[in-house]
Amino acid sequence: MLIPRNAMLAAILCLILAAGCSGPGSGPSPTKPAADAKPAGTGRFIVAGSGTNLPITVKLAAAYNKKAGNTVVEVPKSIGTSGAIKAVQEGALELGLVSRSLTAGEKASGLNEIPYAKVAIIFAAHPDVPDNDVTLDDIVRIHRGEKTAWSDGRPIIVLIRGLHDSSNLTLFKLIPGFADAIKDSVSQKRWQVMYHDIDMANSLRTKQGAFGHTDSTEIKINGGIKPLSINGVASTDDNIRSGRYPYVKPLSFIYKGTLTERAKAFIAFVASREGQAVISENGGTPPQ
Repeated sequence: MLIPRNAMLAAILCLILAAGCSGPGSGPSPTKPAADAKPAGTGRFIVAGSGTNLPITVKLAAAYNKKAGNTVVEVPKSIGTSGAIKAVQEGALELGLVSRSLTAGEKASGLNEIPYAKVAIIFAAHPDVPDNDVTLDDIVRIHRGEKTAWSDGRPIIVLIRGLHDSSNLTLFKLIPGFADAIKDSVSQKRWQVMYHDIDMANSLRTKQGAFGHTDSTEIKINGGIKPLSINGVASTDDNIRSGRYPYVKPLSFIYKGTLTERAKAFIAFVASREGQAVISENGGTPPQ
């Protein structure tokens, strides 16, 4: 069933505003600002979008809020990259979070992007799994259902993301055969699909024998997940910067038109030495 455009935007607005509230009744009613409105430089400033961006952006917001005076940056629960793009395009959100590069069409619609970090896409497992590494061939065979057990003989519980997940879109370009394996898995309903970053992370923490992919910031900040190297190469900062570990994706801010003053101030903090340190300390790699 298709959701009417206005109804979809209203749902995004409710998610942004309700999730950002600290409790019942806090915050204003959801209203859409005029396209040329310039929000005040003080007050409650919501920055929302992809679940991949959330762990590190929450840390950045907390550090910024300690010195930001009357402006409080709030980062609500995920509305996804697509939700952020829709909200920014419609003027419902002044600064969005995306975990992929904008398409040519999205840029043509007036959206701009500012990359602020890279995160490693990490194939990972439940902490009780004895294995420490997977090969590219292992990854494809596991998703095809051809490799079914860990080295100790226990079954691999495979968890996958959807076809349009930003990490999958990156991995499809880098791992031969992975796209076909995932597409076949989805069409055959072979494995459980995790539609949100937090669902994948929590399942990797709680399901014995679980295998799936998450990202470096989720593992660094929240723990409880075992990262696996790929072909013997770990997702260290040095390996990411050198290109030895190429399985990374960008985190970006997006906006339309002219940046508001409070958006400029937050982005300037993120780009500062203090902001870059927050990124590095929490599993991200600052852009070069």
